[in-house]
Amino acid sequence: MGCRCDSNACGSCACSKANELCTPQCHGGQSIDNVPCMNTEAGKKVKTMKIKDVRTALIANGLSIIGDRGELYKRLADQIRKSGASNSTSNESGSTSASGKSNEGDAKNELFKIILENEDNYPFILSLSGKKIQANSGKAELRKAYLLLSSKVHPDKNPGNQEAVKAFQALLSAYERLANPEKFADEDDEDEKPAKKRQKTERFTRSNGGCFKTKVKCPQCKTEWGLPVVGLEDCAYNFIMTGLKQYICHVCSCQFGCMTALHYCPHCRKEFSYDPDDYHRKITCGNIKCNKEFGFWMFKVSERREKEVRQEAKELHESRLKKAAQKKRRAQRAGNRDAGEDGASKQRLQEQLFLLQLRDSCPRCGWELERGEGHDEAQQHLTECNDKVKIREYQQEVADEEAEARSKLDAKASEEEILALKQWESNGRQLGQLWMLSDTMLKRQCETFNLPIKGKRHELIQRLSQHIRSQARLMITDGKTDVSGGASGYDACSLKHADAEDLPQNLNSLDKEQLQDLCASYGVKFNPRKDVKKDLIKKFEMTRYKGTEQQLMLGYGEEKNKRRAAIKDKDEDYVPDE
Repeated sequence: MGCRCDSNACGSCACSKANELCTPQCHGGQSIDNVPCMNTEAGKKVKTMKIKDVRTALIANGLSIIGDRGELYKRLADQIRKSGASNSTSNESGSTSASGKSNEGDAKNELFKIILENEDNYPFILSLSGKKIQANSGKAELRKAYLLLSSKVHPDKNPGNQEAVKAFQALLSAYERLANPEKFADEDDEDEKPAKKRQKTERFTRSNGGCFKTKVKCPQCKTEWGLPVVGLEDCAYNFIMTGLKQYICHVCSCQFGCMTALHYCPHCRKEFSYDPDDYHRKITCGNIKCNKEFGFWMFKVSERREKEVRQEAKELHESRLKKAAQKKRRAQRAGNRDAGEDGASKQRLQEQLFLLQLRDSCPRCGWELERGEGHDEAQQHLTECNDKVKIREYQQEVADEEAEARSKLDAKASEEEILALKQWESNGRQLGQLWMLSDTMLKRQCETFNLPIKGKRHELIQRLSQHIRSQARLMITDGKTDVSGGASGYDACSLKHADAEDLPQNLNSLDKEQLQDLCASYGVKFNPRKDVKKDLIKKFEMTRYKGTEQQLMLGYGEEKNKRRAAIKDKDEDYVPDE
């Protein structure tokens, strides 16, 4: 019986088992182009290549790189077989071929050309990364495709190449337009309308057509979140999905938000990557077998309740910033104490703690003391603890645990950054609250306006605040200024007109660095070298109440004169006893 692998790539067919190549007589006489056979001379060479080299070779030959792994390998194998140039592909494992390092530059130039030729086809540009991207793909999928492609076209990877600069700008534009379509919704409007100023507490409403309350699970114990037995309000789904609030799992007490939670497609029940910016969009499931579109349900919530949640989120974030500052100061003090210690000194300290039974396990190999054992057993173990294999394995285990702990801390920090950003956006992007954003978010805001991102935190905030306020003034004065960064979307309220709820609850609880950031947010002038905490608070309050001191003094003076007049009248009416 002949080879008949009509639906699967040849791997277990008769020809492959006999270590022979398939011939035109195989597959029931069907053309090799119509079956997924890879048991050919070209197929065997392609199968040894890495997937990134396959994509590079496809681009160099002007072929599409959209599809799964098997489709890409088959497409390249057919191209090699048809052209008769099987030596035109490269294998990064060390095999020499015509499209190796010598043609790598040509492949990149071809990629630049394809991107620039399709500059307005944003899904196609991101699909060149090898991932199938649509206009309504989730932001997480868009980010993955952007990062894959930017590693090839970034100007830093292609120094001196102007085509790379243009291609990267086109790639960045494609990502921004697909990830944040609302920013460009009115760009092509024929009527020139002034941009609407964003209100402090923006109320957003939309329909729920094609939307679902997607399943959300705890990242630690995989328990479904939001079950009726927990007693959460319906609008809690709004708050967690927009990144405004974190919740605690009712089973394992793990605190999580939308960035660390597990999200599942309402159609195929498979896990998908979620970003808070997707909440008011309809996205496509990343599962190839599903590929269905869905949105996220928006429950009705009163304006009062929404305001309460915003205020709770702001106060909670303030407390987190204070704790982070305290932790940073403690770490600095500990670092100063440990500055003169080396690794050997720390190891001796841990061994001494083990001997004093202040540590349960051996710092070398991880051996643990049994109940009832004491100093003598610990001393004997340290004397005999010379097994290099066990010591190396334990040290590797400790290093892995530390790496996992750092990864969890990074995920938590990323979650808190998103929470801070969403809380800031929900309050109208107030410039006075820039001090509450993380370093990463501040740099992203600066990049939006093409501002330098080097310098200390208060310098970044000052630079960003001054730029947006100046642009906002230009828009008011001439009405024609083109603000590419969208300064009209920010609340540039001055410190004198700021509400009490927008300011920190207690200025004295902030440290010097936080007060510098706060002053920079509201444009309060200060000397970062000379001004101490007391000076910063005084300058902030003087700016806050500037212009009202005279009114207060006048009011106090009038009241004082009235009291004096009343006392004088009483004295005049007094008649002494004769």
